[in-house]
Amino acid sequence: MADPDGMKAIHAKVSATWRKLTLFALGRAFWPLFVFVSLFLAMALAGVFDRLQPAIGAVMTLVFFLGGALLLIRGLRRYQPVSRTVARDALDRQSDLRPLTSLTDRPADPSRGAQSLWRHHRARLLAELSNLRPPSLRAAWKALDPYLLRAILPAALAAIAIIAWSDAPGRVLRAFSPDYGALMGADDMVVEAWITPPEHTGRAPIFLKPGLDGVRVPKGSEVTLRTQAHSAPRLVMKGNKTRHQAFLATPDGAYEAKAKVMEDTRLSVRWWGERAAWRLLASPDDPPTVKFVAIPSIGTQDRIEFTWGATDDYGVTRLELAISLREPNPAAPDAEDRVPVPLPGVSPTQGSDTVQLDLTRHRWAGLPVNVRLIATDGAGQEGASETVPFILPEKLFLEPIARVAQEVRVTVLREPGAYAALPKNEQALQQDALNTNAANRLAAAPAGVQKAALMLDAVTLQGERYMPNIAAYLTFRTAQGVLSAASTKQEADAIDPLLWALALKSEYGSSADALRRLEAARRALEQALRDGASEDEIKRRMAAFRDAANNYLAAKMAEAMANGGEAPPSNEDGQASASGPNLGGQDFEDMLQALQDLTETGASDQARQLLSDITNMLQNLEFQQGGGAGKGMPGMPGEKAENEDDLPPEEQELTDAMKRLSDILREQRQLNDDTLAQERGERPGEQPGEGTDPGEQAGTQPGQQPGEQSGGDDPTGNQQAGNGSQAGETQGSGSGETDSAENGETGSGPGQRPSEQTLAERQARLGELVEKLAREKGLGQGGESGENALEGRIDPDALEDIRRAQRRAEDALAQGNERRAARNQELATQLLSEQSSSLAKALDDVRAVRTGEGDPGNATDPLGRNASGGGNNGENVNIPDAGERQRAKDILDELRRRYNDAEDEEEREYLRRLLERF
Repeated sequence: MADPDGMKAIHAKVSATWRKLTLFALGRAFWPLFVFVSLFLAMALAGVFDRLQPAIGAVMTLVFFLGGALLLIRGLRRYQPVSRTVARDALDRQSDLRPLTSLTDRPADPSRGAQSLWRHHRARLLAELSNLRPPSLRAAWKALDPYLLRAILPAALAAIAIIAWSDAPGRVLRAFSPDYGALMGADDMVVEAWITPPEHTGRAPIFLKPGLDGVRVPKGSEVTLRTQAHSAPRLVMKGNKTRHQAFLATPDGAYEAKAKVMEDTRLSVRWWGERAAWRLLASPDDPPTVKFVAIPSIGTQDRIEFTWGATDDYGVTRLELAISLREPNPAAPDAEDRVPVPLPGVSPTQGSDTVQLDLTRHRWAGLPVNVRLIATDGAGQEGASETVPFILPEKLFLEPIARVAQEVRVTVLREPGAYAALPKNEQALQQDALNTNAANRLAAAPAGVQKAALMLDAVTLQGERYMPNIAAYLTFRTAQGVLSAASTKQEADAIDPLLWALALKSEYGSSADALRRLEAARRALEQALRDGASEDEIKRRMAAFRDAANNYLAAKMAEAMANGGEAPPSNEDGQASASGPNLGGQDFEDMLQALQDLTETGASDQARQLLSDITNMLQNLEFQQGGGAGKGMPGMPGEKAENEDDLPPEEQELTDAMKRLSDILREQRQLNDDTLAQERGERPGEQPGEGTDPGEQAGTQPGQQPGEQSGGDDPTGNQQAGNGSQAGETQGSGSGETDSAENGETGSGPGQRPSEQTLAERQARLGELVEKLAREKGLGQGGESGENALEGRIDPDALEDIRRAQRRAEDALAQGNERRAARNQELATQLLSEQSSSLAKALDDVRAVRTGEGDPGNATDPLGRNASGGGNNGENVNIPDAGERQRAKDILDELRRRYNDAEDEEEREYLRRLLERF
């Protein structure tokens, strides 16, 4: 902005003049003080005070302070501040026109001529203003400082400071704060100090020598200081907060002080100044760290098995497994039980171990809980691991008495409430008075204890007549009496060992109960399969059924031998044989293993059928003397499946379309996985299993719906290898030729990953396969009803939606938009899966009609039983091939591994849905 009045220039010149005059006024008033202080600083920076005796140095510093104070007072008296008016006058006097004063004037005549004259006069003043300069004080400064000490002294101080460099601040500080105690004889004072580390560290005491700095000590160490002095010194500890502590006199005339070192601290012993000092660095005693190396799982004999790892600075002294309910009881929301975990050594600083804990007797056994590890070190600090959800294992009690004992037991133990206080009965002290409140203690018991007492009362009602085991009856009555007489929760908990022993004895009794236990185990496993229980629960019940079956076999053999027969002869496997259906040891073990594989892979319907057949065979089992090498287990692997060449044309066409659609679905899923991998920045690589995807190695696909068929599981029931046919069998002409044709056109068949093709090219190829399937089968082309088996079974509009989604995915891949491509691929996968399921259902219906007409004797009632009323002797048991079962298990393992390793939320959600569906 323009400065028409010249005020900015005037202000700048006046300010410069004022600064020069003020500096000269300060120099003239404080010149002696400046020289005195400069000389003292020069001596301090040169280290003169460090070379003098402490007493002489203290005297010189006192003289400096006294002289400096006198010169400061003298300077304050002589100093006369310079005002801006003085500076303005000194500047204005340089011109006869007095421009600074004249520019503040204003014209008195408002006429035009007067205004014109004023403008000319003002321009002349502004021109004169540029000639004004701040006054020169060189002569005055020369008279005041003829030797230029004002420049020489600062330059000398700077030079000495550069020479001293890092020692300069310390020298100045020591010069200004000398040892005044030396005037009192304190320089001969000796301080002894030592550190005692905490006992749990196992470290020896540390003696502090004079001048020792930066001593590393464990946190919580105790420092002891001892000295001789004329009076009590003070201990100053400077950390986050400064603490002062007085020395205490000892019987021998010395002074002693003790303190804890909890942080980085500077110790200073003060007595007429600092007599001794040390800087202690407290090594923090960090809380121990503990983690699950392997999360808890159910091991053998219903034990909880896990692997832990823990570290600590000085060693872990205690390790516990903390258990809390996932849905806590409102009466005790913070309830937590801690179970000791054995340590591999004494206070290990770093350890890891795999442990098995039997927690089946725990009060929360069978409930969803949260478990975490808590490690404690010698200082009492605790470190906790991550919280892991878990279902605490429990004994699977199948016997009614054992189940009742367990139910009553946990009802009491899980009750968190306490007994209510009984009201005082003043009349109870009178003669012939009855204390009814004390006689009815159950009325004051918490709800869980009262419920358990009612349960025992109901179970033992006329138990001497209806309960065959008199010992169990008496045990229940004893437990009921304990609850009735208990007045505290601790007294009520005394029924725990009583009922636990009864449950174990009733469950694992004599061999006469083996059949009943087998039936109970079968019902429990069948119920779990029917209700879709969790994988862990099915695994537990499967283990219980396996044990019950083996126990029943052993009991039957023992019974046969006890009746006068000889031990059954061995078959080729070295196991006893039986009459009726051949039940060689290896065959029976294979059946149990097949049942376990079916339960683990989610084939619930097949598992229930096989479970029923195995149980019926065991119940009809009769041991005999002699050989009896039978015809083998019906339905075992080795029976020739129905040949595809013998299928009717309609079923053959459905089978061919089913296989081709399943191959497209499998490759579409694999392409979706590779797209997600490329989006995460990974290279879509080959999976374990000789370069094939785990889904291609097994007969079923991850995420496949029930009834959905893949390239490895033929809809007709034949177990097939990865190329669509079982080893040693010829492939059906319809599907085999079509597959070969497709592979010849594309250069890559299902189950192969064309690594030389881009994702967009692979997507385009899958779209061509869909269009080819629609053209060859005449879908949506107006074919006459009855001429095409797929007409009405595959929706042409759905195929068009699939193709449209594939085209959008292809365009997105070509543009490099993997996220949009993955969404469209997932839509195409979902639509393909729906069409595959629909086609599989139609195939099942056609096959059911054909089977019912061909063999009426095999018809079943609505409950799945033989309509002819005959019992099941195991001839319809169809055990999947071991290789197929293993491949299905491999798929599940690979899906779980990918789910655990996945970092992207969308991928984890996709894998979670696959696991739920599979």
